[in-house]
Amino acid sequence: MFLESFRHLIEIEALKEQNLKNSLQIASENKRISDLEERRKKLLLQNENLKIDEKNLKLSESQNKIDDLQIRLNKLNSQLSLSVTEKEQIAFENQIKIIKEEIEKLENLYFENLEASETILNQIKENNEFVNGSVTTLEEIKKEVAANIIVEENHIKNRDVRINSLLELCHPGFKTYYNELDKKFRPKSLPVSYLIGKNCSACHMSVDSALKSSIDEGRSFESCPNCSRLLIPETAKIY
Repeated sequence: MFLESFRHLIEIEALKEQNLKNSLQIASENKRISDLEERRKKLLLQNENLKIDEKNLKLSESQNKIDDLQIRLNKLNSQLSLSVTEKEQIAFENQIKIIKEEIEKLENLYFENLEASETILNQIKENNEFVNGSVTTLEEIKKEVAANIIVEENHIKNRDVRINSLLELCHPGFKTYYNELDKKFRPKSLPVSYLIGKNCSACHMSVDSALKSSIDEGRSFESCPNCSRLLIPETAKIY
């Protein structure tokens, strides 16, 4: 009585498995776009942070301090040349020494920061080149993805037509029961399993001989006592 419905169900499950592969391919296609968009966003955010880092190097401020110290140094050198007493000379020389050390320290820091600034600016430039260059690439990928998705969706639609027609051929009670299980189990797992020997192929729970005979002969449709999946007899594969 139900062997024909079992046979239809086997084909339905095979079609749904193919549909799942198409759905995964659609997700993969969309991921191509989202991955590129995400990378663009990350690079733009990175550029904002890099600009802050470069600003915090305060190159202009350091240069101004060096220039001010150099002016003071030149003034002290002039005063040193005009000094009259040894005490004045020593005082000017000490001040000159201190300022030279400050200038050297600031210059070392300035050139370190200048190198860091060049690295940051090069990274910003590289990021901008990718972001700007990927605009066209992104549009091309979107068109390609849209075309590929249409193909995948058409496969799914065509199979869904076949699935619905097969469901209509199933025994009404069988169809209702299967649909309820389908809602319960999918998409995490399959709502059906095969009765191999006396064991459920999903959970390996064994059934009694009477239940096995009833299912194998198509006299009834039953669920696994353990995992609740609809049991399909192996005999249906060759029916």
